[in-house]
Amino acid sequence: MAESWEMSGDKTLEVTLSDKWTWHNGDQFVAQDWVMQQQIELAIQQASDSEEEQLIKSVEAIDDQHIRIQLTDSLSEIFAVQNTIGIYNGNLARGIFTKHDDSKWKGWHDKLVNAEGSEKQAAIEEITTTKYPMITDDPIGHGPFQISEVGDNIIVMSKYEDHPNADNINFDEFALKLFSTEKPTQPYTSGKVDAAHKGFPIEDDLKSRLPEGHTLFREGRSSNKLFSFNCGHDVDYDSPVNNVNVRKAVCHVFDRKQTTTLLQGVDRPFEWAPCRVPGKVLSNGNHEASEWVKDFTKYGENNTKRAGELLRREGYQKSNGKWMTPDGKRFKLNIMNGADRPDIQVLKQNLKDFGIETKQEQVDDATFDDRRVNGEYDIMPDGSSANGVTAMWSIGLVPDWIQSITHFKPERDVPMPIGDPEGSSGTKTINVEQHIRKWQSTGDSKFHHELMWWWNQTLPEAEMLYQPDAGAYNGSSWQLDVDSGIKNGVDDALYIAPKMSNGTIQYKG
Repeated sequence: MAESWEMSGDKTLEVTLSDKWTWHNGDQFVAQDWVMQQQIELAIQQASDSEEEQLIKSVEAIDDQHIRIQLTDSLSEIFAVQNTIGIYNGNLARGIFTKHDDSKWKGWHDKLVNAEGSEKQAAIEEITTTKYPMITDDPIGHGPFQISEVGDNIIVMSKYEDHPNADNINFDEFALKLFSTEKPTQPYTSGKVDAAHKGFPIEDDLKSRLPEGHTLFREGRSSNKLFSFNCGHDVDYDSPVNNVNVRKAVCHVFDRKQTTTLLQGVDRPFEWAPCRVPGKVLSNGNHEASEWVKDFTKYGENNTKRAGELLRREGYQKSNGKWMTPDGKRFKLNIMNGADRPDIQVLKQNLKDFGIETKQEQVDDATFDDRRVNGEYDIMPDGSSANGVTAMWSIGLVPDWIQSITHFKPERDVPMPIGDPEGSSGTKTINVEQHIRKWQSTGDSKFHHELMWWWNQTLPEAEMLYQPDAGAYNGSSWQLDVDSGIKNGVDDALYIAPKMSNGTIQYKG
């Protein structure tokens, strides 16, 4: 919908919308529709108790086709776009559902913008708990398909002929089917649906069930499986891995190659140094980070010699094949959950062979969440999406969420130059949040390079496996013609494709 955009100042993004889009009742789609949704979101955020500074300061519709977004801090254009009209998560870019003259949205908007105190809080409670519009209420949309039928486990969508790209779509309807199973691969392999949006690749022993025209999309998407460490900042729990050299030693002891026989064709070994860059990006080799990481400290190679050096540096000693702590006690590490993870299984055996005792603890979800937030653990598994170089360094993700469960010190000295863990040129103080903000405001990749090195040398987490997170469709009947960035880079490519002027989904069965 956004035809063009530009930074008219270092804190101002100006956006021009197309005038070719209409809602399904024929009304023109206008800037005020998108702005209302943003203003509602901002009002709710500003009324919360969070001390986090909001990225967007204000947003306004200049006229029906022009939007002005004021940012709180200076941002380079790519970060300004990604965090506003192109935000990569949430609903604000994936769907605009606030038709500005809809009486219910208009009423909520007026209360949130103009009311004070208890009246505003009541409006927030109402808007955040009311399910509106319900899918059965025949809501008005503006995409290439509109709702024509709703059943208990099916939604039928029919083509909207007045959509700007309707002429590119050669089928009249499609159905979204819901299944009780949480594995979308099962209905696909059994032929009940033509496509599934996630869950591929599948285990080796299931591949014979795939349709003849089996074709993957979303191949640029992946998720990481990591070891998470309790870094110990501002928590009372005394853990050996509060020490960075102990964390490094543990990662050096791990033997990544031993996981390969335990994998079932889904997970892949993360073959690079920990650096907080998606494995798919590094495997493609097109991003400058794929060159930088070659100089980083590579763990996961069962380098017991280096692990021993780091432990002795911290006062640990080995006696009769067993490692002892600086105060003479048996060196023991507790691993909270992850007993079913192949990399955790290998890590435990590697540590045992090296002379470090491990204890496996399996706790329920509530206890797990409570203990990780309170920093009451040594090592735990973690999993995270790994979708996009910049997305992995968002303020809400690293300085906020990951810090809250790994308890790393927000500001730390890291050895320099990059690539030298002994720090022959001394150290550099890196405040993670400030570094991310400098990267976002300047667009200078040197800040990304240094953040990657901080991650590699601080090791709040270490990625050891990654899992491609693709979707699939039956290419015998369907052809997905869309820009490769859409086809392989976004969660909902099958829904985005028909909206794009340069691509769609073609039926060829």
